[in-house]
Amino acid sequence: MAGLHIVSDNPWIIHGYNFGNIFSPVKQLAPYLSPPKTERIHFILTLNWSLLPAHKFQSFHRAYLRHKRRYPNLIVTVLANEEAELKLLRDHGIRSELCNQNAFLDERRYTVLKRNKLYNAVTNSRMAPYKRIELARDVKDCCLITYFLDPEDLEYEKRIYGSHEEGKNCPMPFMKFPQYENGHYVHYFSIDKINEIYGQSRCGLILSAEEGACFAAMEYLLCGLPVVTTPNIGGRDEFFDKDYAVWAEPTPEAVAEAVEKAISLPISAEEIRRRTLEKVRKHREKYMQILNDIAREEGVDRDFQKEWDNFFINKMFTNMSEQEAVAMLQARGLHTRYSLLHRLHNGHKAFKLWLKGLEWKLARRKSEKD
Repeated sequence: MAGLHIVSDNPWIIHGYNFGNIFSPVKQLAPYLSPPKTERIHFILTLNWSLLPAHKFQSFHRAYLRHKRRYPNLIVTVLANEEAELKLLRDHGIRSELCNQNAFLDERRYTVLKRNKLYNAVTNSRMAPYKRIELARDVKDCCLITYFLDPEDLEYEKRIYGSHEEGKNCPMPFMKFPQYENGHYVHYFSIDKINEIYGQSRCGLILSAEEGACFAAMEYLLCGLPVVTTPNIGGRDEFFDKDYAVWAEPTPEAVAEAVEKAISLPISAEEIRRRTLEKVRKHREKYMQILNDIAREEGVDRDFQKEWDNFFINKMFTNMSEQEAVAMLQARGLHTRYSLLHRLHNGHKAFKLWLKGLEWKLARRKSEKD
Protein backbone atom coordinates (compact mmCIF):
# COMPACT_ATOMS: atom_id res chain seq x y z
CA MET A 1 0.00 0.00 0.00
CA ALA A 2 1.08 3.56 -0.72
CA GLY A 3 0.16 6.07 1.97
CA LEU A 4 0.24 9.36 0.13
CA HIS A 5 -1.54 12.60 -0.72
CA ILE A 6 -0.97 15.02 -3.60
CA VAL A 7 -0.55 18.43 -2.01
CA SER A 8 0.25 20.37 -5.17
CA ASP A 9 0.84 19.90 -8.90
CA ASN A 10 2.45 23.33 -9.33
CA PRO A 11 5.06 22.54 -8.19
CA TRP A 12 4.66 18.80 -7.72
CA ILE A 13 4.54 18.05 -3.97
CA ILE A 14 3.53 14.59 -2.74
CA HIS A 15 3.16 13.93 0.98
CA GLY A 16 4.00 10.31 1.82
CA TYR A 17 3.72 8.31 5.05
CA ASN A 18 6.48 5.79 5.69
CA PHE A 19 4.70 2.54 6.62
CA GLY A 20 7.31 0.16 8.02
CA ASN A 21 9.12 -0.48 4.75
CA ILE A 22 12.15 1.81 4.59
CA PHE A 23 11.49 4.78 2.34
CA SER A 24 8.00 3.88 1.19
CA PRO A 25 6.03 5.27 -0.61
CA VAL A 26 8.95 7.12 -2.24
CA LYS A 27 10.59 3.78 -3.00
CA GLN A 28 7.30 2.41 -4.35
CA LEU A 29 6.53 5.29 -6.69
CA ALA A 30 9.99 6.34 -7.88
CA PRO A 31 10.27 3.67 -10.65
CA TYR A 32 7.05 5.00 -12.22
CA LEU A 33 8.19 8.61 -12.39
CA SER A 34 10.28 9.76 -15.33
CA PRO A 35 10.04 13.55 -15.42
CA PRO A 36 12.07 15.55 -17.96
CA LYS A 37 15.30 16.96 -16.60
CA THR A 38 13.71 20.39 -16.20
CA GLU A 39 10.93 19.07 -13.92
CA ARG A 40 11.40 18.06 -10.29
CA ILE A 41 9.00 16.27 -7.97
CA HIS A 42 9.11 16.86 -4.22
CA PHE A 43 8.24 14.18 -1.67
CA ILE A 44 7.52 15.17 1.92
CA LEU A 45 7.99 12.06 4.03
CA THR A 46 6.42 11.52 7.45
CA LEU A 47 7.98 8.78 9.61
CA ASN A 48 5.79 6.20 11.34
CA TRP A 49 8.61 4.84 13.50
CA SER A 50 11.54 6.38 15.35
CA LEU A 51 14.86 6.51 13.52
CA LEU A 52 16.86 6.86 16.74
CA PRO A 53 17.74 3.14 17.10
CA ALA A 54 21.02 2.74 15.21
CA HIS A 55 19.86 -0.14 13.00
CA LYS A 56 16.74 1.79 11.95
CA PHE A 57 18.69 4.89 11.01
CA GLN A 58 21.43 3.02 9.16
CA SER A 59 18.87 1.29 6.93
CA PHE A 60 17.04 4.56 6.32
CA HIS A 61 20.26 6.45 5.56
CA ARG A 62 21.34 3.86 3.00
CA ALA A 63 17.93 4.04 1.32
CA TYR A 64 18.05 7.84 1.24
CA LEU A 65 21.50 7.94 -0.37
CA ARG A 66 20.60 5.22 -2.87
CA HIS A 67 17.45 7.12 -3.86
CA LYS A 68 19.31 10.43 -4.18
CA ARG A 69 21.84 8.89 -6.58
CA ARG A 70 19.28 7.05 -8.69
CA TYR A 71 16.51 9.67 -8.82
CA PRO A 72 18.11 13.14 -8.60
CA ASN A 73 14.88 14.79 -9.82
CA LEU A 74 12.83 13.36 -6.93
CA ILE A 75 13.62 15.57 -3.93
CA VAL A 76 12.80 14.20 -0.47
CA THR A 77 12.20 16.30 2.66
CA VAL A 78 11.90 14.19 5.81
CA LEU A 79 9.64 15.39 8.64
CA ALA A 80 11.16 14.53 12.03
CA ASN A 81 8.79 13.82 14.93
CA GLU A 82 11.16 15.03 17.66
CA GLU A 83 14.26 17.18 18.09
CA ALA A 84 16.68 14.26 18.58
CA GLU A 85 15.48 12.74 15.32
CA LEU A 86 15.87 16.05 13.49
CA LYS A 87 19.45 16.44 14.72
CA LEU A 88 20.33 12.90 13.63
CA LEU A 89 18.91 13.47 10.14
CA ARG A 90 20.62 16.82 9.65
CA ASP A 91 23.95 15.59 11.03
CA HIS A 92 23.94 13.08 8.17
CA GLY A 93 23.03 15.58 5.47
CA ILE A 94 19.41 14.52 5.08
CA ARG A 95 17.05 17.31 4.10
CA SER A 96 14.67 17.49 7.07
CA GLU A 97 12.43 19.68 9.25
CA LEU A 98 10.73 19.23 12.62
CA CYS A 99 7.00 18.72 12.02
CA ASN A 100 5.28 16.06 14.10
CA GLN A 101 2.84 13.67 12.37
CA ASN A 102 0.20 14.22 15.06
CA ALA A 103 -0.33 17.78 13.83
CA PHE A 104 -2.03 16.25 10.79
CA LEU A 105 -4.78 14.48 12.71
CA ASP A 106 -8.08 16.12 11.74
CA GLU A 107 -9.33 17.67 14.98
CA ARG A 108 -12.89 17.79 13.61
CA ARG A 109 -13.09 14.00 13.93
CA TYR A 110 -12.47 14.06 17.70
CA THR A 111 -14.21 16.10 20.36
CA VAL A 112 -14.87 16.39 24.08
CA LEU A 113 -17.95 14.34 24.99
CA LYS A 114 -19.63 14.65 28.36
CA ARG A 115 -20.48 11.05 29.24
CA ASN A 116 -20.82 9.03 32.43
CA LYS A 117 -17.40 7.68 33.29
CA LEU A 118 -17.29 3.89 32.97
CA TYR A 119 -13.50 3.50 32.79
CA ASN A 120 -10.62 4.89 34.80
CA ALA A 121 -8.42 4.56 31.71
CA VAL A 122 -8.55 3.60 28.05
CA THR A 123 -5.74 2.35 25.84
CA ASN A 124 -6.19 2.32 22.07
CA SER A 125 -3.40 -0.05 21.08
CA ARG A 126 -2.64 -2.64 18.46
CA MET A 127 -2.54 -6.14 19.93
CA ALA A 128 1.26 -6.30 19.64
CA PRO A 129 4.12 -6.76 22.14
CA TYR A 130 5.69 -3.35 21.52
CA LYS A 131 2.52 -1.71 22.88
CA ARG A 132 3.18 -3.30 26.31
CA ILE A 133 -0.52 -3.52 27.18
CA GLU A 134 0.40 -5.80 30.10
CA LEU A 135 1.67 -2.73 31.97
CA ALA A 136 -2.01 -1.80 32.55
CA ARG A 137 -2.53 -5.02 34.54
CA ASP A 138 -3.21 -3.26 37.85
CA VAL A 139 -5.39 -0.44 36.49
CA LYS A 140 -8.96 -0.91 37.71
CA ASP A 141 -11.63 -0.59 35.00
CA CYS A 142 -9.23 -0.12 32.09
CA CYS A 143 -10.79 -0.36 28.64
CA LEU A 144 -8.86 -1.84 25.71
CA ILE A 145 -9.59 -0.76 22.13
CA THR A 146 -7.50 -2.94 19.86
CA TYR A 147 -6.84 -4.23 16.34
CA PHE A 148 -4.66 -6.83 14.62
CA LEU A 149 -2.19 -6.45 11.74
CA ASP A 150 -0.19 -9.66 11.77
CA PRO A 151 -0.66 -13.34 12.70
CA GLU A 152 1.97 -12.83 15.42
CA ASP A 153 -0.50 -10.50 17.15
CA LEU A 154 -2.61 -13.57 17.94
CA GLU A 155 0.16 -14.96 20.17
CA TYR A 156 0.28 -11.71 22.10
CA GLU A 157 -3.51 -11.80 22.44
CA LYS A 158 -3.08 -14.91 24.60
CA ARG A 159 -0.96 -12.88 27.02
CA ILE A 160 -3.58 -10.13 27.25
CA TYR A 161 -6.95 -11.79 26.75
CA GLY A 162 -6.05 -15.36 27.61
CA SER A 163 -8.57 -18.14 27.12
CA HIS A 164 -11.45 -17.70 24.70
CA GLU A 165 -13.77 -19.03 27.36
CA GLU A 166 -15.52 -16.00 28.79
CA GLY A 167 -14.25 -15.02 32.21
CA LYS A 168 -11.62 -17.77 32.49
CA ASN A 169 -7.83 -17.52 32.65
CA CYS A 170 -7.72 -13.81 31.90
CA PRO A 171 -4.21 -12.44 32.52
CA MET A 172 -5.66 -8.91 32.84
CA PRO A 173 -8.43 -9.32 35.44
CA PHE A 174 -9.35 -5.62 35.63
CA MET A 175 -9.37 -4.94 31.88
CA LYS A 176 -12.57 -4.48 29.87
CA PHE A 177 -12.75 -5.91 26.33
CA PRO A 178 -15.78 -4.31 24.60
CA GLN A 179 -14.77 -5.64 21.17
CA TYR A 180 -15.09 -9.26 22.31
CA GLU A 181 -18.23 -11.40 22.44
CA ASN A 182 -18.45 -15.01 23.62
CA GLY A 183 -14.70 -15.13 23.97
CA HIS A 184 -13.91 -13.85 20.45
CA TYR A 185 -12.88 -10.56 18.88
CA VAL A 186 -15.85 -9.48 16.76
CA HIS A 187 -15.97 -5.68 16.60
CA TYR A 188 -13.72 -3.21 14.80
CA PHE A 189 -14.82 0.13 16.22
CA SER A 190 -15.65 3.19 14.14
CA ILE A 191 -14.30 6.64 15.02
CA ASP A 192 -17.70 7.57 16.47
CA LYS A 193 -17.63 4.54 18.78
CA ILE A 194 -14.04 5.28 19.79
CA ASN A 195 -15.05 8.86 20.60
CA GLU A 196 -17.83 7.50 22.83
CA ILE A 197 -15.38 5.34 24.77
CA TYR A 198 -12.99 8.26 25.17
CA GLY A 199 -15.90 10.25 26.57
CA GLN A 200 -16.55 7.44 29.07
CA SER A 201 -12.90 7.36 30.18
CA ARG A 202 -10.96 9.42 32.69
CA CYS A 203 -7.53 9.21 31.06
CA GLY A 204 -5.65 7.63 28.14
CA LEU A 205 -2.72 5.21 28.31
CA ILE A 206 0.15 4.87 25.86
CA LEU A 207 2.78 2.45 27.17
CA SER A 208 5.24 1.62 24.39
CA ALA A 209 8.95 2.31 24.78
CA GLU A 210 9.57 2.82 21.08
CA GLU A 211 7.37 3.56 18.07
CA GLY A 212 6.37 6.63 16.10
CA ALA A 213 4.51 9.66 17.40
CA CYS A 214 1.36 7.50 17.91
CA PHE A 215 -1.93 8.92 16.64
CA ALA A 216 -3.84 7.45 19.61
CA ALA A 217 -1.89 9.68 22.00
CA MET A 218 -3.16 12.68 20.04
CA GLU A 219 -6.72 11.35 19.95
CA TYR A 220 -6.77 11.28 23.75
CA LEU A 221 -5.74 14.94 23.93
CA LEU A 222 -8.22 16.10 21.30
CA CYS A 223 -10.96 14.40 23.34
CA GLY A 224 -9.76 16.18 26.48
CA LEU A 225 -8.20 13.20 28.26
CA PRO A 226 -5.09 13.52 30.42
CA VAL A 227 -2.44 11.00 29.40
CA VAL A 228 -0.32 8.43 31.22
CA THR A 229 2.85 7.61 29.32
CA THR A 230 6.08 5.71 29.86
CA PRO A 231 9.47 7.16 28.87
CA ASN A 232 9.78 6.63 25.12
CA ILE A 233 11.29 7.52 21.77
CA GLY A 234 9.22 8.29 18.71
CA GLY A 235 7.85 11.79 19.22
CA ARG A 236 4.55 11.47 21.08
CA ASP A 237 5.83 13.70 23.91
CA GLU A 238 5.83 16.68 21.53
CA PHE A 239 2.23 17.58 22.42
CA PHE A 240 2.31 16.62 26.10
CA ASP A 241 2.37 19.09 28.99
CA LYS A 242 3.10 18.50 32.67
CA ASP A 243 -0.39 19.83 33.47
CA TYR A 244 -2.10 16.96 31.65
CA ALA A 245 0.50 14.22 31.16
CA VAL A 246 1.95 11.87 33.78
CA TRP A 247 5.13 9.88 33.09
CA ALA A 248 5.40 6.46 34.73
CA GLU A 249 8.13 3.88 34.97
CA PRO A 250 7.30 0.77 32.90
CA THR A 251 5.90 -1.39 35.71
CA PRO A 252 2.25 -2.29 36.37
CA GLU A 253 2.44 -0.76 39.83
CA ALA A 254 3.84 2.57 38.58
CA VAL A 255 1.30 2.77 35.76
CA ALA A 256 -1.62 2.15 38.15
CA GLU A 257 -0.30 4.87 40.46
CA ALA A 258 0.10 7.27 37.52
CA VAL A 259 -3.52 6.67 36.49
CA GLU A 260 -4.70 7.73 39.93
CA LYS A 261 -2.62 10.89 39.62
CA ALA A 262 -3.82 11.65 36.09
CA ILE A 263 -7.51 11.44 36.91
CA SER A 264 -7.03 13.85 39.81
CA LEU A 265 -5.26 16.55 37.78
CA PRO A 266 -6.99 19.94 38.16
CA ILE A 267 -7.49 20.69 34.48
CA SER A 268 -10.63 20.56 32.36
CA ALA A 269 -11.09 18.50 29.23
CA GLU A 270 -11.75 21.69 27.26
CA GLU A 271 -8.46 23.21 28.43
CA ILE A 272 -6.51 20.09 27.41
CA ARG A 273 -8.00 20.24 23.94
CA ARG A 274 -7.47 24.01 23.62
CA ARG A 275 -3.80 23.84 24.58
CA THR A 276 -3.24 20.86 22.30
CA LEU A 277 -4.70 22.72 19.33
CA GLU A 278 -2.41 25.64 20.06
CA LYS A 279 0.60 23.30 19.80
CA VAL A 280 -0.88 21.82 16.60
CA ARG A 281 -1.17 25.29 15.07
CA LYS A 282 2.57 25.90 15.46
CA HIS A 283 3.47 22.66 13.70
CA ARG A 284 1.04 23.36 10.88
CA GLU A 285 2.50 26.83 10.41
CA LYS A 286 5.90 25.18 10.07
CA TYR A 287 4.49 22.74 7.52
CA MET A 288 3.01 25.50 5.39
CA GLN A 289 6.35 27.33 5.52
CA ILE A 290 8.00 24.15 4.21
CA LEU A 291 5.53 24.10 1.31
CA ASN A 292 6.09 27.79 0.56
CA ASP A 293 9.86 27.28 0.57
CA ILE A 294 9.56 24.38 -1.88
CA ALA A 295 7.39 26.50 -4.17
CA ARG A 296 9.93 29.36 -4.15
CA GLU A 297 12.70 26.83 -4.80
CA GLU A 298 10.85 25.86 -7.96
CA GLY A 299 10.12 29.44 -8.98
CA VAL A 300 6.41 29.34 -8.06
CA ASP A 301 4.65 32.02 -6.02
CA ARG A 302 2.25 30.27 -3.63
CA ASP A 303 0.86 30.98 -0.16
CA PHE A 304 -0.17 27.57 1.15
CA GLN A 305 -1.49 29.04 4.38
CA LYS A 306 -4.36 30.56 2.41
CA GLU A 307 -4.97 27.23 0.65
CA TRP A 308 -4.97 24.96 3.72
CA ASP A 309 -8.62 23.91 3.43
CA ASN A 310 -8.08 22.95 -0.22
CA PHE A 311 -5.37 20.37 0.38
CA PHE A 312 -5.62 19.27 4.04
CA ILE A 313 -6.93 15.75 4.68
CA ASN A 314 -6.84 13.62 7.83
CA LYS A 315 -3.27 12.44 8.53
CA MET A 316 -2.23 13.78 5.11
CA PHE A 317 -2.38 10.38 3.48
CA THR A 318 -4.78 7.98 1.81
CA ASN A 319 -4.25 4.23 1.64
CA MET A 320 -4.24 2.93 -1.90
CA SER A 321 -2.49 0.36 -4.06
CA GLU A 322 0.49 1.33 -6.18
CA GLN A 323 -1.67 1.08 -9.29
CA GLU A 324 -4.30 3.39 -7.77
CA ALA A 325 -1.61 5.87 -6.74
CA VAL A 326 -0.09 5.91 -10.22
CA ALA A 327 -3.53 6.32 -11.83
CA MET A 328 -4.22 9.28 -9.54
CA LEU A 329 -0.92 10.93 -10.49
CA GLN A 330 -1.65 10.38 -14.17
CA ALA A 331 -5.10 11.93 -13.78
CA ARG A 332 -3.42 15.03 -12.33
CA GLY A 333 -1.20 15.27 -15.42
CA LEU A 334 2.04 13.62 -14.27
CA HIS A 335 3.85 11.49 -16.83
CA THR A 336 4.51 7.96 -15.55
CA ARG A 337 5.99 4.76 -16.92
CA TYR A 338 5.28 1.13 -16.15
CA SER A 339 8.12 -1.18 -17.20
CA LEU A 340 7.83 -4.93 -17.70
CA LEU A 341 10.24 -5.47 -14.81
CA HIS A 342 7.97 -3.50 -12.51
CA ARG A 343 4.91 -5.42 -13.74
CA LEU A 344 6.63 -8.67 -12.74
CA HIS A 345 7.66 -7.15 -9.42
CA ASN A 346 4.09 -6.09 -8.67
CA GLY A 347 2.75 -9.50 -9.60
CA HIS A 348 5.15 -11.07 -7.10
CA LYS A 349 4.11 -8.61 -4.39
CA ALA A 350 0.42 -9.25 -5.07
CA PHE A 351 1.01 -12.99 -4.62
CA LYS A 352 2.87 -12.41 -1.34
CA LEU A 353 0.02 -10.24 -0.05
CA TRP A 354 -2.51 -12.91 -0.98
CA LEU A 355 -0.40 -15.56 0.75
CA LYS A 356 -0.07 -13.41 3.88
CA GLY A 357 -3.84 -12.88 3.94
CA LEU A 358 -4.39 -16.63 3.70
CA GLU A 359 -1.91 -17.24 6.54
CA TRP A 360 -3.77 -14.68 8.66
CA LYS A 361 -7.13 -16.39 8.11
CA LEU A 362 -5.70 -19.80 8.95
CA ALA A 363 -3.94 -18.46 12.05
CA ARG A 364 -7.15 -16.77 13.28
CA ARG A 365 -9.17 -19.94 12.68
CA LYS A 366 -6.61 -22.04 14.58
CA SER A 367 -6.55 -19.51 17.45
CA GLU A 368 -10.33 -19.61 17.79
CA LYS A 369 -10.32 -23.42 17.88
CA ASP A 370 -7.65 -23.42 20.58
